[in-house]
Amino acid sequence: MVLITEDCSRAEWMTKCRRAEALGYDVIAVPDHLNLLSPFPSAMLAAEATERPAIGTYVLNAAFHHPVLLARDVTTTDRLIGGRLELGLGTGYVRSEFAALGLPDDPASRTRRLEELVGALDPLLAGKGPPLMIGGHGDRVLRLAARRAEIVSFTGAPYRAEYGRTALVDAAELLRRVEFVRAAAGPRAARIELNVLSKATVLTGDRRAGAETVRRYAPDLPPERLLELPTLFVGTPGQIAEQVRGHRERFGLSYFTVMEPAMADFGKVIELLR
Repeated sequence: MVLITEDCSRAEWMTKCRRAEALGYDVIAVPDHLNLLSPFPSAMLAAEATERPAIGTYVLNAAFHHPVLLARDVTTTDRLIGGRLELGLGTGYVRSEFAALGLPDDPASRTRRLEELVGALDPLLAGKGPPLMIGGHGDRVLRLAARRAEIVSFTGAPYRAEYGRTALVDAAELLRRVEFVRAAAGPRAARIELNVLSKATVLTGDRRAGAETVRRYAPDLPPERLLELPTLFVGTPGQIAEQVRGHRERFGLSYFTVMEPAMADFGKVIELLR
């Protein structure tokens, strides 16, 4: 569960975190965008508000963080929250944020910053770092994740110039991404957990009609292909629970991340998966 908050009080933030825990979420994660609450203070307070869930960053923008300072924040936070931290890293994608910081935002530069950060963090966190998640879609990022991370997160959404934004790929392409990671991981493959970021959850008795409400995430896909995606959940809670089980079987996914707007609806699915 990724909590996305531009502004809220301490009490409001803690209430949201407790609600996520009560609904059965195993991970409460915070994002890393300039218009949102800062990730590490938010993570600390999420841990204070809860007892069971891991506390993650989904995901830190590698370009925003100096490795030495990030290592200090990571080790401090993990220690103070009792070893519950999960460190998620990515390349970032919001062009206005790179512009605000005067950073290059071309894909090659963003990926290189992530590679450099992961390499620099390795000795700094050796033996004392939390589990590392790397999220992305392209070859370089997924190859890095396959070789260095404990958790690989598939966004399934490359940048599409024709839309001027990211858009979801179909199930066949996502499966090819999974197979790419397994091949790149080699002997590590069996030890890597596979995660996917779900863009939306729609509770409905009419799956085809529900698919039309999320068409904006993949404008070129017909409803039947939208309904195959592990990046979208559409149907009754029981149908979505079956989708989750099917995605585990087909893609090897064991870790599903949903966004805050889906908290209550996907919580009804969690009840059926326990």
